[in-house]
Amino acid sequence: MTRCRIEALGASVNGRRLRKWGSVERAIDAGRRCLARSRYRRADVGVLINTGIHRDGHVCEPANACYIQHGLGINIEFQGRRTLAFDLLNGGCGMLNGVHVLTTQMRAGEVQVGMVVSSEANSDRRPDPAYRYPSSGVAVLLDVSPRRDAGFGAFAFQTHDEHAELFQSVVSLKEKHGRIVLTRAPGLEDAFAEAVPGVFDEVLAAEQLSRDEIDLVVPAQLSAAFVGRLPGALGIEAARIVDYTSSLPDTHSTSLFLALDRLLAESPPKPGTKAVLLAFGSGITVGAAVYRF
Repeated sequence: MTRCRIEALGASVNGRRLRKWGSVERAIDAGRRCLARSRYRRADVGVLINTGIHRDGHVCEPANACYIQHGLGINIEFQGRRTLAFDLLNGGCGMLNGVHVLTTQMRAGEVQVGMVVSSEANSDRRPDPAYRYPSSGVAVLLDVSPRRDAGFGAFAFQTHDEHAELFQSVVSLKEKHGRIVLTRAPGLEDAFAEAVPGVFDEVLAAEQLSRDEIDLVVPAQLSAAFVGRLPGALGIEAARIVDYTSSLPDTHSTSLFLALDRLLAESPPKPGTKAVLLAFGSGITVGAAVYRF
């Protein structure tokens, strides 16, 4: 099987100057940082997928991916190479969904290099007190892996719509220019914890791996309490669960790949390391993917 690898990652977080940046600025900053770490040129990016949910001015159309593509200067002229840019929205699972779509295109031979980017920023003048996500952005550049034993393997996504009401984010029009209203019920993390073993087992079965063969589990950093429940839910000892919740807050759609960026910077996995990435989103949906370093 052709595998697709993470060639570069870029993150846009913190910094006094960056705090008031909007979602497009965050995404562009993350994309620039990603490209700066990459051996590829901007013109090499054949597909750009944006998966951020909360947008400047609550704009729905045109796709934010087009603004991000223009800001990054990726094939914006009519002549020469073309880049397909589009939005893919699925809450906290959106970025993993985007990576899945891009790897499918690569395995089909349609794309050689692509980028998935996500950012979150609340532009409301009076934000809903329930909205707790700090402004952030992250970008990941994928290419076809030069090694058959390195890169993304199987993906799995499971949706439990009986719990859909536990996590909702809508733009209310009761207020001028709209306002993000976030509903996060107390039982949300319980529902995620109950759902995660099923998707974890599915992705391991697809890769023909046992729990003992998994070296790392990298989850979205929902909360310290939730990450602390994962060893029991997954049957994996705590030492193999990546936990940055003491310094990395939940950032919604960017959370999983911000945690992965931190891991690569602080404790780069050795070649041959097998990891499972876990994402959690509205729906409610839980996603998983196997990644071999």
